[in-house]
Amino acid sequence: MAKKQGARKKVARKWKCIEKKDRRNLKMWAEGAREDVLKPHIPAYTDALQRGWRAERDYLTLVCNEFHARIPWCLGDHEEPKLPLPEYDQYAQVVEEELDKEELANKRLKIETMNARIGRWLKYRARRLIKPLKMDSARDPWAIYLAKLAGINAPPKARQAFQQFMHESYESEIAPVVQARWKASEQSSGELSSKKGPDAPFRAKVARELFAELPEGHQDGLHQRAKDAAQTARDEYTNAMKRGHSNCIDALGPFVSTFLHGISDYTGLQSFAVFGGPMPEYGREIRTLHAWL
Repeated sequence: MAKKQGARKKVARKWKCIEKKDRRNLKMWAEGAREDVLKPHIPAYTDALQRGWRAERDYLTLVCNEFHARIPWCLGDHEEPKLPLPEYDQYAQVVEEELDKEELANKRLKIETMNARIGRWLKYRARRLIKPLKMDSARDPWAIYLAKLAGINAPPKARQAFQQFMHESYESEIAPVVQARWKASEQSSGELSSKKGPDAPFRAKVARELFAELPEGHQDGLHQRAKDAAQTARDEYTNAMKRGHSNCIDALGPFVSTFLHGISDYTGLQSFAVFGGPMPEYGREIRTLHAWL
């Protein structure tokens, strides 16, 4: 089919970059020489961020010191410093400026504001580099060991109403129907004959159908009992967590001995561990606890 005469060609729209002085917000405030100063620090800052708040604070201080040594504090956000930027020597003596009280207050405010902005700029980019470790808690070896130390299991999820029906009345009301329908299915189709018995999906399907036939009041009661059981489990878990310190201290010896045995097996060295601190069993009196092979 011929193209219509006079049809206009589609041209990709090109967005014009707004000058810094005309921008209504601080987005991309570091664009230019400021970014050249900050960008090389992203990998090291990311490493410091992963090592804890003290390491992050100390490294951020170094970055801010370099930034203010190379970028004059009196420049406006839209103004670019003169190039090339001066080299930075962190051991060089700082030359104090002769400023009156008002200028000194303005400088202090500008530097504090810029330090906070630099911290946000670095943290945003560092967190994009950090990939969270995703692991099933049931397969995480550390989670398994710590659960053993605490002796506390997370509360189970709340049952659905039909699951509560299975929990309360499976043997008396559901199992006979399951067996009858399973035999009927085997007779009508040979596909199920290879299985030993009704599997979980089959039992759940029958339970759902029987649950749907129950009176509405009975269904509401099952739903409420499932909700109450879940709340009770959560309350027990919360109370156990409050007693967790005492439970962990009691289990600490056998827990640590597992690691000490491993150290001995792999290295041939003998080791022991000493723990100290306030013990709830003794009215939070400072005591020590020893573990050895």
